[in-house]
Amino acid sequence: MTVSHGPAFQFVQQLAASLGKGDLDLPAFPDAVGRLQATLADEAAGVREVVSIIGSEPVLTARLLKMANSAAMNPAGREINNINGAVTRLGFNLVRGTAAAYAINQMSRQQELTPIRDELEGIWRASNEVAAICYVVAKRVFGRQPDEAMLAGLLHQIGRLYILTHTLRSEPELRQDPDYTEVLQSWQAPIGAAILAEWGLPQRIGEAVANQNDLLGDELDELQPLPKLLSAAILRNRLASEPQLRDTHPDADDRMRTVNFGSDSFLDLVATAQGDIAQMQHALAA
Repeated sequence: MTVSHGPAFQFVQQLAASLGKGDLDLPAFPDAVGRLQATLADEAAGVREVVSIIGSEPVLTARLLKMANSAAMNPAGREINNINGAVTRLGFNLVRGTAAAYAINQMSRQQELTPIRDELEGIWRASNEVAAICYVVAKRVFGRQPDEAMLAGLLHQIGRLYILTHTLRSEPELRQDPDYTEVLQSWQAPIGAAILAEWGLPQRIGEAVANQNDLLGDELDELQPLPKLLSAAILRNRLASEPQLRDTHPDADDRMRTVNFGSDSFLDLVATAQGDIAQMQHALAA
């Protein structure tokens, strides 16, 4: 039985089809974060509506205040002590991202998700590092919209999260299917992009998530700046956490070395920005 016709493939294909019908359900996702994402999908949503939802979740409120007052977001040292000010300082994209980071972190602690805790914690670690790299490099290279780059980094594995939680709830035996890991890896990007579309995120963020593995593909030169940055940050993270990736992609390191933004190489940018990247990781994990 081939991967493309096996039970794992069929199950995930059905998940993708349900998303295409607007049926978005993230099992065990904190309710306040789900409502927040839905509200932010409405272009008419204002700070008042957003603050009202955040205020229903004290831990999320505290997380956003810490983020707004972190060294990364508050270099001038002007402290904010109310959630209205925090939302205004961060902007909706960073509020989205911080809320998503909070949700992933909270999910890894839920008893019902214990069987996939290791995977959830892995998603959190990867999302944290990739998001920090994307934010800092985008700020240095593009000089604008680093929050979109960070949001793409934080949410690049939302598709994996979706598949894992639905599998555990509906078909837990599929986790033992020898094809499951491959199906999970190949489907997580398109499903993630579909989720971001449902949440009303800018199309360029969804496209970056959809193309997150293209650095290992055949069209390196055709990647736009944001997908290129996200793909490079993900590949750097994967090469550190999955050394076996070099077995299937022996030229992976060379491909990452070819990534440039103008006259600046991606690896040089990351090397010279280690302090800022660590600062942002700390802010996201606060």
